[in-house]
Amino acid sequence: MMRPEILCLGEPLVEFVRETGTTEPLYRRGFGGDTSNAAIAAARQGASVGYITAVGTDSFGDSLMALWKAEGVDTTGVTRNPEAPTGIYFVDPDPDGRFFTYFRTGSAASLLTPKDLPLDDLRGAKVLHLSGITLAVSAGMRASAFSAIGAAASGGAAISVDTNLRLKLWPAKEARTVLTRAMAMARVAVTSLDDSTALLGLTDARAVAEAYRAMGPEIVLVTMGGAGAWVSAGDEGALIPALPATPVDSTGAGDSFAGAFLAWWLELGDAVEAARRAAIVAAGTVSGFGAVEPIPRRAEVLACRSGAA
Repeated sequence: MMRPEILCLGEPLVEFVRETGTTEPLYRRGFGGDTSNAAIAAARQGASVGYITAVGTDSFGDSLMALWKAEGVDTTGVTRNPEAPTGIYFVDPDPDGRFFTYFRTGSAASLLTPKDLPLDDLRGAKVLHLSGITLAVSAGMRASAFSAIGAAASGGAAISVDTNLRLKLWPAKEARTVLTRAMAMARVAVTSLDDSTALLGLTDARAVAEAYRAMGPEIVLVTMGGAGAWVSAGDEGALIPALPATPVDSTGAGDSFAGAFLAWWLELGDAVEAARRAAIVAAGTVSGFGAVEPIPRRAEVLACRSGAA
C-alpha cells in the first residue's frame, strides 16, 4: 500500500451541532477536530491523506474510524485506546462566531505518545500538518507532535503549522513560545488575523506574514474571514478575495482552507492558485452546518475555477 503524501496529526472530536429554528434544543451529530477537518478537506480535493491520532474503543471512536474510511483517509496511524474516551463537543452555530462546549479531558488523543507514531509513514510523507491545538492538548500530544516533525523532516517532508489559537487550552505567552519553536521547523504557516493579533500584537496581514516568514516558513497564509486571505510565498504576495457565500456556521472554515490549500499546493506547486481554490472550499464550508458535511469536493472547486476563468 502506498503511504499517504499528506499526514495530519491532532485530536479528532465527535460534534453535536445545535439545530436552529427549533423550540427545543435539538443537536445533530457530526465530526470535528481541526486537523481531522483539514485531512478530510485535503482528501476531498483528491490528495492522498492519512491521520495520526488516538480514539477510544467506544461508539464515537467507531464512528470516526468509519468517517475516515468513507473519506479515503488512511488510518494506519490511528491508535485505539480501550481505557480512554473519544472527545466530544457541542456547537452553538453562528455566522460570525463559534460557541463551543468541550468534553475532552482525558481523551484518548490527549494520551498519545511518541511511541504511537507511524515513523515509517512520517519519513515517507511529503507534508505533515499540525496545529496550535495539537500542541496545546496535552504534554504527550505536544511531545508526539515534535517527534513527528523530526521524523517527517528527516524524510524531506514540508511541515505545515496552523496557529489555531485556543486560549482556553493555554495562555498566549506559552502559545507564542511553543508555536515559535514549531514555526522554526515549518515550511508553511497558516494563521488568522485574530490569532496573530493575540500572539504577535499585529493587525495588518502583510506585517503578520513578514513576522512569520522571519520565524522560518517560506509560505504564510493569513485568513481574514470575509476580507479574504493574504498569501506570502517567496517574493510574491497576493490578496485572495473571499468568495460570495451565505454563512450559517463558521465552524471548520479555517481548517478546510488549510487542508485544501495543502492538497492543491502539493498538486500544482503554486501557492497563490492553491489559496484561490482553498478559498472556494472555505466558502462552501461556512455555507452549511457542521465542520465536515459541507466541505466542497474537487469537482465543485474545479467547476468554480472554470467559471471564474
